[in-house]
This record gives sequence, C-alpha cells and structure tokens, in this order.
Amino acid sequence: MATSTATMDRAVASRLAAAIAAIDGVRSAVVCDAEGAALGASACAEPAREAALASFVALRAEALPVDGDLRGMGRQLAGSRLDHVLVSGPGAVDSLICGVDGQTYIALSAASGRAPTILPAVTQMLRRYALNTHPATRR
Repeated sequence: MATSTATMDRAVASRLAAAIAAIDGVRSAVVCDAEGAALGASACAEPAREAALASFVALRAEALPVDGDLRGMGRQLAGSRLDHVLVSGPGAVDSLICGVDGQTYIALSAASGRAPTILPAVTQMLRRYALNTHPATRR
C-alpha cells in the first residue's frame, strides 16, 4: 500500500461508485477503505458485506509475490501495490477489485466473462479520478 493514510471523502466515493456502476456490464460497485468500511456504493444490496470482502481480498492480493515465492505470505511486500484482482468462478458473476489509491479499493460485480472487457473503462475512470485529485501527477 502507499504511504498515504487519508481515506476518500464519502461524497466522492459515492460519485465514483455510481460512475463505475454506469459502465456497460457492471452490475454493482462499492468503494471501501483498507479496514473494510463502505465509503460509497451503487446498485449493491449489501455494501458493508461487499466492502469487508473486497478489503480482505485486496490486502491478501497485495501480499502475493509476482515471482511465486510464497515465503512470508500474509505480510505486505515492500513496494507492493494492488492494481486489480479478478475473482471468477462457475457462477454468473465476476468480481473485480481495483486499487484506487493506497488505502481505498473499488469492488464491482460484472456478468461472467465481462470483467476483462470492463477493466479498460474502469482503469480510465480511476486514472481520471487520480489526475483530478492529485494534479501534481499530471505529465
């Protein structure tokens, strides 16, 4: 995770969740912090449950090494930062969890098989959010 400890404003989180949920193929979206608190949600029946699950999976995904060495599992690796993780199974829904910034994640559900096609639109939206909230990162 990044060194920032600030969490996203709830009004901004709600707008971001609504914008992500409006992407074609997205069924619901939840913005949460690293502790699992729902900051904003759209079209989600149980935002608190989804937020807790998303933060749990995201924090575990950040501890996974790229090279396959599982020693030290459960501890975050130095410089580790979640980009996205896709959870897919035999059901009709894929779950996609993306890192917004160091302490915030967005989890969305999509029709099975649609997550890979939705990811570019989500990435573009999150980049726009980052550029608007952190103007010093513009190039």
